[in-house]
Amino acid sequence: MEEMEIRQIFADNLKKIRKQRGLSQLKLSNEIQMAFTFINDIENCKKWVSPETLARFSTFFEVPVSYFFQDNENEINRNITDEVFIKTISEEVTKTIQSVSKRFFDEKK
Repeated sequence: MEEMEIRQIFADNLKKIRKQRGLSQLKLSNEIQMAFTFINDIENCKKWVSPETLARFSTFFEVPVSYFFQDNENEINRNITDEVFIKTISEEVTKTIQSVSKRFFDEKK
């Protein structure tokens, strides 16, 4: 699977969960303290996410990191490469998710 395909899957899943939760891009950007244009660029595959940004999305939406990389539309294309990619990203994010979560929830208090 090519990087742009992975980015598109991520963008589609971010947009899907954002809409399911009734959030506009602007509302989401305010909630997680990111620029609206950054959220827009991610959803339009113009920008990519850092592990910390991925951790913020995962924490905010209360879903595992792997949620954003699930290709439910085209299950046949998922292969070992995808699983290795998800595992690698998950390991990086796991290192930052606790601190991001703590900061995020402490700021909301």
